[in-house]
Amino acid sequence: MVICFEDQDTGRCLKERPTGDKNVTTKMRIIDFGSAIDDFTMKHLYGSTGPSRAEQTYEYAPPEAFLNASFYHGPISTTLKYDMWSIGVVMLELILGSPNVFQISALTRALLDQHLKGWNEGLKELAYKLRSFMELCILISGSSPKHQHPMDRDGLSPASWKCSEEFFSNQIKSRDPLKLGFPNVSALRLVRHLLVWDPEDRFSVDEALRHPYFQPPPER
Repeated sequence: MVICFEDQDTGRCLKERPTGDKNVTTKMRIIDFGSAIDDFTMKHLYGSTGPSRAEQTYEYAPPEAFLNASFYHGPISTTLKYDMWSIGVVMLELILGSPNVFQISALTRALLDQHLKGWNEGLKELAYKLRSFMELCILISGSSPKHQHPMDRDGLSPASWKCSEEFFSNQIKSRDPLKLGFPNVSALRLVRHLLVWDPEDRFSVDEALRHPYFQPPPER
């Protein structure tokens, strides 16, 4: 569940009600991550085929879930990483003030469509989403340090731009209606650790809670 104050002028989701005459409404979103997978739910809810796409929340599903129908067969330590991705998406929603985190521009879509002629709508939507991942430096496994492909040993990546902290920060700031972006570098780094393509590289719950973002500031 996410509760915030929505600025009706910009759509941005604010964590605190602003003072003054600012026009805001209280907004609550209930989000089902769809990753509660255990022996009980497999027996009584999902069945032997596991959760379908309709039983998940597609906007919050990590790559291993929406690209692999049998993702739930993995070890529990990996399936728990599903929710960590979802939390990263929620953090971006709060910063951008919009549920449309993974979007591409109309120009990019038009250019992609030139290469997607004859594809069905489902595959096109998947291509758009993968492109949006790339624009946020969420790269396919093989370009991460732990799973580096031989072609990537010289620092190459699937993206034609350098996926640095600065690039990611500027991408988020440019999409933020208020042009503020991340409140601090700790928030930026936490989101980058949560939105990692390979679940083995993604932060676990314990790793996330140990992150500086959740630690109290040093006493002065």
